[in-house]
Amino acid sequence: MGWMDRLLSLIGFEVEEEVVEAAAAEEPQDGTTTTRRRDGRPSRERPEGAAGRPGQLVPLASGPRSQRVVIARPRSFDEVQDIAEHLKNRRPLILNLEDTDKETAQRILNFLSGTIYALNGEMYRIANGVVFFAPQNVETVVDRPDFLSRD
Repeated sequence: MGWMDRLLSLIGFEVEEEVVEAAAAEEPQDGTTTTRRRDGRPSRERPEGAAGRPGQLVPLASGPRSQRVVIARPRSFDEVQDIAEHLKNRRPLILNLEDTDKETAQRILNFLSGTIYALNGEMYRIANGVVFFAPQNVETVVDRPDFLSRD
């Protein structure tokens, strides 16, 4: 698991498989229901109340719609306005400035830190040259205070 996966799981964003119902003609005769996952693989589920077996898929109540995390790697200051639009639209942002020259990276960071401040959000330094911006609607929970440092 890379640092990006650790970060996303730390803030509660994880990849979920979406189950899509298959056509009724494809249903088997044994009382199970055939569904297809997002990747096209078939999945079989028993109706509610049927005796289950280990490893059986159980439908979960659908919760709130998952939120997108934007990962930006700007090369020039000209891209900063488009990146700020994501923050204005209340999308969490991971900014990677590792490949940006030092002066441009500082200008981009100054611009986006002012943007997130105006939106009452928070900014965290994840690693050298990597910063996480959390708008006001995103709750950031840190279980290891030494992992993130707040700027």
